[in-house]
This record gives sequence, C-alpha cells and structure tokens, in this order.
Amino acid sequence: MAVILAYITVVLIWTTTPLAIVWSGHTDWFFGVAARTALGALLILPFLYWHKGQSFQYNLSAIKVYVFAAFPILGGMTLMYWSAQFLPSGWIAILFALTPVMTGVFAYFLLPNQAITIQKSLAIVLTLIGLVTAFAPNLHTDLLHHQLLAIAVALLSVCFHSLGSVLVKRCGTQLPALHVVIGALWVSVMGQFFIDPTTLFHWPELMPKEVYAILYAATVGSVIGFLLYFYLIRHVDAMKVALIPVITPVFALLIGHFLNNETLNISVWLGAGLVIAGLILFEWRFKSKTTLLN
Repeated sequence: MAVILAYITVVLIWTTTPLAIVWSGHTDWFFGVAARTALGALLILPFLYWHKGQSFQYNLSAIKVYVFAAFPILGGMTLMYWSAQFLPSGWIAILFALTPVMTGVFAYFLLPNQAITIQKSLAIVLTLIGLVTAFAPNLHTDLLHHQLLAIAVALLSVCFHSLGSVLVKRCGTQLPALHVVIGALWVSVMGQFFIDPTTLFHWPELMPKEVYAILYAATVGSVIGFLLYFYLIRHVDAMKVALIPVITPVFALLIGHFLNNETLNISVWLGAGLVIAGLILFEWRFKSKTTLLN
C-alpha cells in the first residue's frame, strides 16, 4: 500500500511540475532552477534529525550513487528550465513522457536481461511521430529556431533523467532514499554554483506567481517528489517508475490550458495520444522481478 500511495503522489506532483517550471523561470530561468535546488537542499536537511539511527554515508560507493542521482536534477532539470523559456508546460510534459523509452534504451546497455525488440522499436517510431504531430503545426514562426533548439535540449534533459535512474538502479547500493535525495540535491547545488557562482547573490525582481512556483517546486517538487521518486526506484522496477510520465501529459495539458492559457488543439491532443500509445506499446507485456503491487 505504501508503494501505491507513493506512486500516486508522484504522479500528482509530476502533473503540476511542468507549469511550476514555466512560472518559476519566467524572469530568470537559471535563478529559478538554482533557487529551487538550493532551497530544496536546505529544507530537506532537518529530515536527517528524524533518521538519526542511519548515519549519512560518505564512502566512495555512496558518493557514486549521489552523483548518479544528481543527473536528473543538475542535468535534467537545469536543461528543462532552459527549454521552458520557449515551450508551453504541456509540451514539456509530453517530452518528459519519453522517459520510459530512453530508460529502456539505457537499461538495454547497462542492466542485465533487458532487450529492445521489434515491438519496442516500432513503439519508438510511434512516439516520434506523435512528437512531430503535436509540435510541428504549433511552432511559432518568430520563435522557430528557439523552439526547435528547446525541444532538442528538452530531449537531452530526458536522457539525463533516464540515465540517472538506470545508473542508480545499477549501483544496487541500499542507501536510504532520504540520503540519496540529500546527496543528489547538494551535488546539484555545487554543480549549479560552479556554472554561475553569482546567481543566488543577485536576486531578480520576481512576481508573486514566480515566488510561489519556486517555493512549490522546492518543497513539493524537490523534497517530497524526489524522496518518493527514489523510494520507488528502490522498490519498483526502473521501467515501471518511468511509466509515471505516461500518465501525466493529459492532466498537465489541461492544467497548462486553464491556468496558463496555453494552446490546446486537435494536433496537440492527437500527438499526445500517439506518444502515449507508443509508450504503452513499448511497455506491453513487459515483465520484471519487482512489480508495482509488490
């Protein structure tokens, strides 16, 4: 039951996260992601007090897990914030839904007993057709170059997220999810500080909506979301965790339309449907040693 509740909560969080990304990075995208990461890293530290019985690990194996777990944050989330300057939140949700495909590709090369069948290859083609169907008719002529680049960067973000998930699974180190998240957040904070050391010392003038979005993304998205996410990675097969983005695009599209006035037409729905159909085909009859209900 705990695993099921965690799964549902992560679905709800990821449904609202794309819009939080768009809003929090409206004025300064890098400040938005750096503030979210730093605030999340600070807010999660008190949780260590409630888990005093488990000492935080600093050995090489643990540090390797922290670095791999930082891939979805430092690599994936940072790139997605940049892309959000030019893409609607619904598009971000659709792109992020490709996580199962990329996870499957990386798992094929990095995990045992994984295969890319003809069926999965056809599913990948179907998802790509879905992306073209959803995006091509809705690209803005004056932003064409920026939006195409943003889509490419968002796909790279998905690669970082998927690779990090598989590498954490591959390590097999039984670290508490709390420690993994703390390590990942602080590795990401250091990485973002290295990218731009001045960001958090020069605050831009933010609208209230942006402030609330950063707070939501830091507390719910980073702390609660990542705690539950890495909890699921430990207890559920990586591909089943990667199915979460399959569920979220429909709700994320609706939220973006009603709360952010984003365009929602037949081509977007058709493209999203093709992407989801491709992902379902990709996962059909997938067998794993650990199931969601386990």
